[in-house]
Amino acid sequence: MTHLRTGDLVTKTHPVIAYRGQLDLFQCELVEAQVFFEQKGEKDLIQKLEEIAALCRQLMVSEVRQEPFQWSTLIGLTPEELRERSHHPKKYFGIDHTPLSYAYGAIVAKLHHLRAKSREVELYANRAFTDETGACSRTDLIQALNRLSSAFYILACEVRGRIKDQTENAEKAVKAVKFGQPEKQVTIGTSNRHIHLSEDDLNALFGEGYELTPQKALSQPAQFAAQETVTLVGPKGQFENVRVLGPVRKRTQVELSVTDCFKLGIKPVIRDSGQHEGTVGLQIVGPVGHVELETGVMVASRHIHLHTNEAKAWSLKDGDRVRVKVESQRPMVYEDVLIRVSDQYQKEMHLDLDEANAAFIDPQSYGVLMEE
Repeated sequence: MTHLRTGDLVTKTHPVIAYRGQLDLFQCELVEAQVFFEQKGEKDLIQKLEEIAALCRQLMVSEVRQEPFQWSTLIGLTPEELRERSHHPKKYFGIDHTPLSYAYGAIVAKLHHLRAKSREVELYANRAFTDETGACSRTDLIQALNRLSSAFYILACEVRGRIKDQTENAEKAVKAVKFGQPEKQVTIGTSNRHIHLSEDDLNALFGEGYELTPQKALSQPAQFAAQETVTLVGPKGQFENVRVLGPVRKRTQVELSVTDCFKLGIKPVIRDSGQHEGTVGLQIVGPVGHVELETGVMVASRHIHLHTNEAKAWSLKDGDRVRVKVESQRPMVYEDVLIRVSDQYQKEMHLDLDEANAAFIDPQSYGVLMEE
């Protein structure tokens, strides 16, 4: 026998106890999947599974306490948006509905496994809370579980769409080399002032246990602009509404233009991302607290993200430096452009606002890597 509720003993074969057991097992599988995704470098998926795990914990609490279950969004989407995107993958992710296949890789397979397990939990919930007449006492729980399977399908579609884009871009790069096309072209992205926060600094600024709310996906996979903003305060001035980019990092890093540094009254220091030695600090102000950052404020080195296949086709490796001619209304040549290589990257050159304005960058502008 076991407790269904305080003072209410039932057999362990009771349908509600069976449902709780399946929900527990599902949460274990979520943790195992997060470990797997960490090994694969899928930080965005780890964060989204953490959000799903939190929803599962609340499902359990609401059922045990016999309280209504309420939720507004999951993985940044409303229930209606979850249904819409899961039904129209071509529209949102550029891929068709297709049968399961090993060809999509281990990450997609793992997400589909979690989707199947969430459906199993939903079946146990139906057995537990639907009587002989067909009346259901916990439609709130069952509806949430139904949308959970949609969330996993969407995540699988996002990964498949990303793989499709990376494969197509890599094939274009290989063909360009094969057929003797001389130009190695990259699109150009302009980066305004922004901040990456560590877990500790996020908690200090927004409250203990706070999680960033994705507002817009960025060009690089798993990166997003969050809804949250902060104020940066220097000796001579401040910037309000500075966008936080996610997910969280090991160390807080502020990326500014040279003009921004002058306005704040701090020394401009050019560094590669993650290289904080010799950088300066400032004050960061959030809604519930502030952080006195000692180092980590930089003018980020101009750089290019390349997928590993594209880098191989162009005979480049992570950490290389190249010259890039920017074709724009005011063409310029940029020296010492850092190459960043990963199998997670999409091909793009990043300039800060000063650099982009100097070259009069517009949507038609592009960069061409120059031969030494």
